[in-house]
Amino acid sequence: MVLLKEFKKSADDDYENMSVITGSLRLVLKALSKGLIPHKDYTSEELTAFCKSLISNQEKDGSWPVHRPEDEVSEEDEVDFIFFPTQIACSILSYVNQNYYSPELHGLNEAISRGLKFSISKKLKGYGYNNMFQLLESLIIFIEGSVPELLNKDPRICPSCYNQLIELKEEIQALLDSGDTKMEYGGDYREQYEYVLKGLEGL
Repeated sequence: MVLLKEFKKSADDDYENMSVITGSLRLVLKALSKGLIPHKDYTSEELTAFCKSLISNQEKDGSWPVHRPEDEVSEEDEVDFIFFPTQIACSILSYVNQNYYSPELHGLNEAISRGLKFSISKKLKGYGYNNMFQLLESLIIFIEGSVPELLNKDPRICPSCYNQLIELKEEIQALLDSGDTKMEYGGDYREQYEYVLKGLEGL
């Protein structure tokens, strides 16, 4: 598994390239959350350099799009190529902040704060019939990056995200209590709801 060591946007609007970048970001997050990095082939120094590339390439609005900002995207693509990569980038930085902090990461807290504020600007709601599935995916991304733990320690990092996660925790608990855990076009997602609720239990 080759992991990203520098964040760069896609040079064009090719869907495959943009999907690869988003997927590669997620691989870094998963490797971090499972304790697979850093190691001898992906050192702590390289992890720090990767995080520096994230911080330096954050957009003014707090996002990390994988396409060029001047390119227009549909509402569906906005979720896949702007909101998901932004949430993943925030989670990577959150995890590193709590476990592998380096004084070289100037502006780390500010980047996380701005990124989380952008991430929940649409209340983590997805698009169309996949709305709830995309919401769960966003929450799982945050859980993998220990974002709830970060905000629980210091809600001032992003009060709006902290409050949004508490609201969603209550909504998910209500869904579980009522047994309303089936997707409109899918199976029963009780297991995923329970996993997310456990990940938010510290809030």
